[in-house]
Amino acid sequence: MLSFRFKISYDGFHMKKLVNLTTILCMGLVALLQHTQIVKAEMVNKAWGQGYSNTFILGANNTVGSALNIYTLEGTDAKITHHMGNFNGVNYDMLEVKPSDTTFIKVDYMGHAEWLNQIYDWGLVSEGYQRVGGINASYYAWHTNPNAGQPVGGLRMAGEWTDFQGEPNMPDYGSGYVTAYWERTGLMKLVYSGEDVVHDTGWIGEEVESECALSGSYTYIVNGERKDLTDGEGWYVYHTNDYAFSCLAQKEDGTYFLINFWNGMRDEKVQDFLLELDVYNALRLDGGTSTSMCYEEDLIQEAIKTKKN
Repeated sequence: MLSFRFKISYDGFHMKKLVNLTTILCMGLVALLQHTQIVKAEMVNKAWGQGYSNTFILGANNTVGSALNIYTLEGTDAKITHHMGNFNGVNYDMLEVKPSDTTFIKVDYMGHAEWLNQIYDWGLVSEGYQRVGGINASYYAWHTNPNAGQPVGGLRMAGEWTDFQGEPNMPDYGSGYVTAYWERTGLMKLVYSGEDVVHDTGWIGEEVESECALSGSYTYIVNGERKDLTDGEGWYVYHTNDYAFSCLAQKEDGTYFLINFWNGMRDEKVQDFLLELDVYNALRLDGGTSTSMCYEEDLIQEAIKTKKN
């Protein structure tokens, strides 16, 4: 802090000099503050939950176990668009990502439950990447202490499967579930995983070799076609969810969609929505009170709000 001492005089000439000097100092201080001010994008946080019909509660979500995040290299032109709309009476938020050598999605996991906006890769940030946004990812055991935050399913980061308190994160649910895996700018692939009670195949995720992988629940779209959820081998049939949920989808050209549906929707209607987007592969992620999204509003494009029926 600079300190100045002036000899105050009521002489008009000296008073004029004092006013001029004060004006110059103030102008200089304003210029200095403008030069040193750091402009930071504002993080938008959204959360939904079971029992909240087509509404969201800013920042009121539960902590989550893992995140599906978007990164882009600072100073590059990232093609990321935020969409809001309504399909079949259900509102949705969606982040559309066109991957490139400098923009990609990946799985992040802290090893414990955390707020979504706090789950990101510090290493990438130190390399000059920005975490643009993300959604909640894998299922997790929120109700079983001390295991709160443990994913119920496999998570793969930096080419390695993750663990929770020394135990590997593995799918423990029946046939019909799926693990998605991908490289930074590659196409997403699906492998059915978990303890298959019908075919007794067990955990096949060990066969996956990729940078990222993520277990979700049943699959909506496979190779551009609806996945039949009533084939008699899965635990689920077409039904209506009564709570918000997340979805990961990708087009054949590589474009990703990270989607939060605000409220329940019948599975075939979700498939209708995805097929209108020309989605090639899609799976359902976690839902209920963990359904959440965050993004840096200055780093994305905002699409025109649309309504689909």
